[in-house]
Amino acid sequence: MLETLLQRLRGTKIYGSAFESASRSWSWSGFLADVRKTAHALESIKQSNPTVVGIRCADYYNHWVLIFALDRLGLASASFQNDYGPSFKTYLAVVKPDLILADLPLDAGIQNFIVNKKWFLDILSQKDDSAKQYDSPGFCRIGVAAGTDVKPHKIGLTRGDIEQNIQQLITSNIFSPSEKSDRPDLSVICCIGIDILAGYQIVLAALATGYPVKIIDRTQIALAVAQHKPIVLVLSPLHLEYILSSLSPVSMPQETIEIIVVGGRLPVELETKTKAKLTKKIHILYGTEEAGVIAVKKSDHLSDPKSAGAILPWMNVEIVDESDKVLPLKTEGRVRVSGNTVIKSYLDTELGANNHFKNGWFYPGDIGFLNDKNEIFITGRTDSLASFGGDKFDLRLLDQICKTYPGIQDACTFSVPDDNGVLTPWAAIVCHVELDGAALGAKLHEKYENLPPVTLIWVDRIPYRSDGEPDRDFLTNGILRSRQK
Repeated sequence: MLETLLQRLRGTKIYGSAFESASRSWSWSGFLADVRKTAHALESIKQSNPTVVGIRCADYYNHWVLIFALDRLGLASASFQNDYGPSFKTYLAVVKPDLILADLPLDAGIQNFIVNKKWFLDILSQKDDSAKQYDSPGFCRIGVAAGTDVKPHKIGLTRGDIEQNIQQLITSNIFSPSEKSDRPDLSVICCIGIDILAGYQIVLAALATGYPVKIIDRTQIALAVAQHKPIVLVLSPLHLEYILSSLSPVSMPQETIEIIVVGGRLPVELETKTKAKLTKKIHILYGTEEAGVIAVKKSDHLSDPKSAGAILPWMNVEIVDESDKVLPLKTEGRVRVSGNTVIKSYLDTELGANNHFKNGWFYPGDIGFLNDKNEIFITGRTDSLASFGGDKFDLRLLDQICKTYPGIQDACTFSVPDDNGVLTPWAAIVCHVELDGAALGAKLHEKYENLPPVTLIWVDRIPYRSDGEPDRDFLTNGILRSRQK
């Protein structure tokens, strides 16, 4: 069970805090007591032998109680976003849970089991009867990989996979007990959602080291920073950009703060501002849901700004051409990865049916090269996926939505860095009638509700390459040149 694994890893810190909020703290023993009570209350759902149980619970602490309770019952869990929007429905269609534990009724086409605040108040006030424990030889956690392919895929982790990933997160010195043993009041704030496997496993790694996870609204992080207490912030470039914008103009870097950046390269401009206003202790992770962390870049060391970091010792990374021939150092090609944290295939495709898995290698769709220091450099993609602040979006799909909008004759979406170097979405459109840009933006958000605001520009024609694809680089470079005038 997860609780057995984490108790073993926590060692002497089994009596410390597990979660903290602005108003209270939950001890590790108290958290496990709540897990036992909740598992006892949910034991009846095992009768239907569900393969996957979904969780939609806005209360962060209760959500984690449900995750551990389902694990105690030997049931695989999958977390969903709080907003019942397009992403929620996409995840639902990919994961296909047999039932969903929800804090409000959902019109999701599957059975709802309501676990709202009233339900928890009743369950957690009861006597702590030791609930029966069930073993599960299969998957215990289900997630969605949406950053490698234009189509999101269902993936699963066994308890063995999770233990391996947690151990290696700790070994990579991201959460190193020996390094932080002189900081007993350290806490972790994770801005990466529980619905994402990376966010789920990073919180588990934090709990495994014995440091509490702080439950805090993202808009209140600036207040936590102002308290000058030891914290580790786990966030995407977009989260970091927001936090920096909310800090005082005279804010100075703090030795007590460390940052772990997940979900995208940290632009030089944003890194410079972070070191000037927040902290110089920055870890940037390069990885995928399918492989875990592949490389780590520590920004307190001098390195090429284009580097994605040093490859971790237990990961094998090669750069190959279209025929899978290994290319020499400093030669650009397709990235492929193998290692004991790499999954074997997606759960919604037959083994070997997807071109991202071949002969024990995983191909994340990135283009890059290696140097003689075992660093990896990511220079592009083999597909039309673009990262805006940490989330991936299919530009071809955005193109199609724009092209089918009334009055638009042709369109192309592309990326342009903002003042902090964070990529933002732009759309070039050919349109000779009056157009409501806000309505078009709303149409794009029907597909991706987490898509940042799109900047529209009107052009006479869309540039195309010789292969028939729109020349997105030409449009990006045109905007950058216009800024230099």
